[in-house]
Amino acid sequence: MAVDFVPCVSLSTCASRIEELPDDVLFEIIYKLPCRSAILCMSLSKHWFSLISHPYFIPGFIHHRHLIGNHYYSSEPFTFLLQHYDKFMVLPSDNSSSESFIKDFGHSGSAVDFLKFLPPGRYNKLCIEASFNDLLLVCNEVLQCCKSDGDYYICNPLTKQWLTLPRSPPMMSSFNRPMLVGFICEPYKECITNANYRYKVVRIRSLTESDKTTQLWMEIFSSETNEWCNSFVESPRELYRFSFKSKRLGVVACNGMLHWADVDGENGMTKGFVVFDPQQCHLRYIDPPILPIERFISFGVFQGRLRLFYSPIYRSTDCRLGYCDYENNASNISVWELVDYDTAGTWSLKHRVCCKGIISECSTFFDKKVEEEEELQGPVKFIAFHQNDGDIVFLQFSKYIVSCNMRTRVCAFAAIVSMRVTSIFLLGQPSWPTPIHPLLSKFECPPPLDC
Repeated sequence: MAVDFVPCVSLSTCASRIEELPDDVLFEIIYKLPCRSAILCMSLSKHWFSLISHPYFIPGFIHHRHLIGNHYYSSEPFTFLLQHYDKFMVLPSDNSSSESFIKDFGHSGSAVDFLKFLPPGRYNKLCIEASFNDLLLVCNEVLQCCKSDGDYYICNPLTKQWLTLPRSPPMMSSFNRPMLVGFICEPYKECITNANYRYKVVRIRSLTESDKTTQLWMEIFSSETNEWCNSFVESPRELYRFSFKSKRLGVVACNGMLHWADVDGENGMTKGFVVFDPQQCHLRYIDPPILPIERFISFGVFQGRLRLFYSPIYRSTDCRLGYCDYENNASNISVWELVDYDTAGTWSLKHRVCCKGIISECSTFFDKKVEEEEELQGPVKFIAFHQNDGDIVFLQFSKYIVSCNMRTRVCAFAAIVSMRVTSIFLLGQPSWPTPIHPLLSKFECPPPLDC
């Protein structure tokens, strides 16, 4: 029997044949690749780099993703970054494409290792200050109480693109007090993608050393001017000075505004929420829901809406994951959502659950841990809201993080935390990563908005 031998085709020959395909065909091929694979294709050749860098590629890639009707693309994946000073931990969502992300950075480690693509700084103390979508605002700081000498970077951990912001003007020594930092981006009105956007970095300080104040000092960097500007802002209410608790809760960007909690430093209780409009440089105050029993409040964003998580203040006789037996009836946890945002603000109750009603599908595992470790006793700590399912919140019981469905009362094991969590950042995974544009000089005109 005759055997036909198929001549071997070298990889270089295949590559050259692919290069001969029309650009429209190459676009369709790349559109079908996973996002990370498409990014890696930029290093194949100058031709591929120019294709993927073309201003029409990103809208086409995103449009193709939105046409796919499978479950993966029905909701965008996300990743939580849990931070303890210069240590961090990665907590991806179920549909996250973070396998390659974790492969690069690991489940946990130091911020220096995680952000090693950034240029070496003078102080080598990197701290994530804020996040927006898939971008991070990172500070290379020398002292926690004085960040004027530190460098600020805006970076995308997936693409490893970054830029260094100009140094802010030197502060008066009397202003060297704890501050909050906010970061907010928004696309230009002409754009439907994240290819072109503007952003602001806001540093918020109290002007006095007293327990309360009505004036705040704002330092704002705008990508439209590439400069820092300073201004005094008057609050309609007296505000408590910033504490460790307010720093841990952080600054949340939502609806083009920055939000932070007004926390009583003595007892750690949240008294209300401050809203700052960076466009109008205006402050407003929103009161939380009034409940008969005082509770701890955490807050975050779910699909563009501000949400609160109320947890009870208690001394438990027996607290285990999936079952909390308290001495009183104040063991409810609840979720509230802000509606009627443009006026005084009205809160709508979304969920209220008694801790006794939570059933863990991992009960056997956790019951064993309870028997072995008394450290599981303690309060339930809020981590974050699930970004695609409004019924799910992430909670921490001792060193265990679970996803808890507030409607079904079912919890699922998510991760083990080996550090004390001091801050939490949401890292989105959009259909195409947000590019980092270089800063323009005063004499340069912005590029046309091909988006």
